[in-house]
Amino acid sequence: MAKKFICSQCGQTFEAASMPDKCPICGADISHITEVKSKGINTNGNVYTICYAAVMVVLVAFLLAFVSSALKSKQDANVAIDKKNQILASLNVRGLAKSEVEGKYDELIQETCVLTPDGQVVPDADAFDVETKEIGEKFPVYKAKTAEGADALVLPLKGRGLWGGLWGYVAVTPDLQKVLGAYFDHESETAGLGALIKEAKFQEQFIGRPVMGPDGNVALTVVKKGASEGETQVDGVTGATLTSKGVGEMVLSGIQQYVNALGGAKPAGGCCKKAEKCCDKPDCTCAEKKLCACKDGSCGDAACNCADAKCCAREECPCASCEKVAPCAKAEGCEKAEGCGGCPEEAAAHKCKSGSDCCKSGQCDKSGSCGKPGCDGDKACCGQR
Repeated sequence: MAKKFICSQCGQTFEAASMPDKCPICGADISHITEVKSKGINTNGNVYTICYAAVMVVLVAFLLAFVSSALKSKQDANVAIDKKNQILASLNVRGLAKSEVEGKYDELIQETCVLTPDGQVVPDADAFDVETKEIGEKFPVYKAKTAEGADALVLPLKGRGLWGGLWGYVAVTPDLQKVLGAYFDHESETAGLGALIKEAKFQEQFIGRPVMGPDGNVALTVVKKGASEGETQVDGVTGATLTSKGVGEMVLSGIQQYVNALGGAKPAGGCCKKAEKCCDKPDCTCAEKKLCACKDGSCGDAACNCADAKCCAREECPCASCEKVAPCAKAEGCEKAEGCGGCPEEAAAHKCKSGSDCCKSGQCDKSGSCGKPGCDGDKACCGQR
C-alpha cells in the first residue's frame, strides 16, 4: 500500500511503497525526507472497506423494506385488479381500461361462495380471497353474468405446464353443461409456444363447447392440434404439446372436482353464501345432496325441475329449465297471486279488470263499484248492493 512522503528541501510530496533513499523530485538525501502521517480514517485499509460495505448493505435493505411497505397497498390493489380482469375475460369482457375493471366486476359478479371438497359451504368466505395454490382444498365459485347477459358460474382452476404453474377461469352455464368463456395464464411457459395459451385466439375455442360426456362425467379437455375427435376436445397449441396437455388435464380434472364438490347437482342459484343441503333441514323431502335452489332457502330439485312448486313459481327461481307452474291457480281478475293461496276467491269475484268494463255477470259497474248479482250492466242497477 502506497505511503505519502514530503521532501523538506524542495517541499514536494510524493508516494512510495516505503521510505526512499532520496527524493525522486530534487534528489535530496533521506535526511530531508519525512513520512506524512494520515489524519482520520485510512480509506485504503481493509477495515474501512468492510465497514463501508456493511453500512451500505444495511442502508439499502432498510430503504427497500420501507419502499415495499409503503407501496404494499398499491401493489395489492394492482394484483386484485389483474385478478378481476382475468375473471372478466372468462366472461368475455376484454380490453377494459384499468379504471373500468372494478365497476364492470361489481356489475357482473353477483355473489360468491367457497365449497369444501365434500360440498359444504365455508361460512363467511369470499371466493376472491382464495389463492390459486389453495384450489383443490377449497373450491371458489363466482355466480355471474357474461358480457352477453347469460347466467354463468365461473370456476377457478390450477394446473401444471412444461416449466411452471398454470391457472385459469372457466365460465360455464349454471347447469354445468356448456362453456360460456375461458381464460388461461402461466408462470413461465415458452414464448411463442406454450405462452400462447394466454391469447384470446386459443381461449375462444372453448366457447360453446359441451362440458359433459355421454357417461355424465366431465369430458372437456385439450388434445394435440388436429387430433380432436369431438366437441369436447379442443385443439392445443402447435409445438407446445406438454403445455397443451397441462391445460387439458387442468380443465378435465378441475371441473370434475367442482362437479363432485357440488354433489352432482346443477347449482344455479343454490351456490351462495347461505346455500345448504336440503336434507340438512328437518322437514326436507329432497333426495340426498340436493341443494336449495331459491334465494330464500327453499328446496329445489337438483335437475332444476323444481320439485318444490313454491320455489318454482317465484321469479328468483334460477332454474333455466324449471317448469314455472304456480302452486295455486290465479283466480279470475287477480292481477298477481299472493302466497300459496293466490287471490282469495271472494276478493277476485269483486274486483273489476278496469273501471271502463261493466262485468256481464253484474259484479261491477262502469265505475268499478261492486254491483248486484244478475245486473246486465245498467249503472243504476249495478250500483245496488
